[in-house]
Amino acid sequence: MNGLLLSAAAHRVGVEVVKFATTTALWLLPVLTIALTGSLTYLAGLSEVAATGGDLAGATSATNPQLYSAQPLPVEYQGFDMMNIGLILMIALGALYAGSEYRNGLLRSSLIADPHRLRLFATRAAVLAVVVAVTAIVAMGGGTVLRHLALGDQGLAPLAFPPLVWRNIGGVALTWTVLALLAFAIGVLARNAILPLVVIVPLSVGLGDFLITLWAPARFVPPAAGASLYTPADGTHLAAAAGAIVLVAWAGVAVVLAGIVFRRRDA
Repeated sequence: MNGLLLSAAAHRVGVEVVKFATTTALWLLPVLTIALTGSLTYLAGLSEVAATGGDLAGATSATNPQLYSAQPLPVEYQGFDMMNIGLILMIALGALYAGSEYRNGLLRSSLIADPHRLRLFATRAAVLAVVVAVTAIVAMGGGTVLRHLALGDQGLAPLAFPPLVWRNIGGVALTWTVLALLAFAIGVLARNAILPLVVIVPLSVGLGDFLITLWAPARFVPPAAGASLYTPADGTHLAAAAGAIVLVAWAGVAVVLAGIVFRRRDA
């Protein structure tokens, strides 16, 4: 009996993987994320070295006008400044993955193959979460290695990263995964890919941080909560542990709500 259940689950996952592999818009986004994040992170590292004259620790905007910020990022946080590029692409992936089922009757075909609506929804959400998490780990892990290679003697040894770097990589992976699931959930509720992009992308590219300066509870908005997991503590964002709890709560509520609605309404 258990073998049959595992076989059926593997078949459902396999169907969703085939959808990813045969839908250009879906598989291209993770590939672009890894390529763009890695290359731009490496180039930003070279630019950082050039701007600071090879002195990351001692350079400031007062002594070096080429710096855009007051001082370079601490070395443990080097490599995460490009994460918003991948974040936006993963939000788009979640939105497109939800919206694709409502184009050309694809949802009806999926329900014919697996008429258990809640099981189908859970499988799709789980596959999306795994794809985004793996993409984040590869993109940010590889990008961070490239960044420190670009920094040379000013960077960390790629094979001996301190725990904080790995925590930052995990924080990015959690943030990308949660926001992709939020986009997916909103896309299922709206039956299209547009609404989640309109709602989530602006919050992820600066609006969320801006709202914090006006309204303290905005720290609990998902992009702002996620920022606490891969940026230096600044007294404005939540603590890292609190940010992780908030993100998981957002993902749980959104996915459960979307699953209930998906189960009850017509295709």
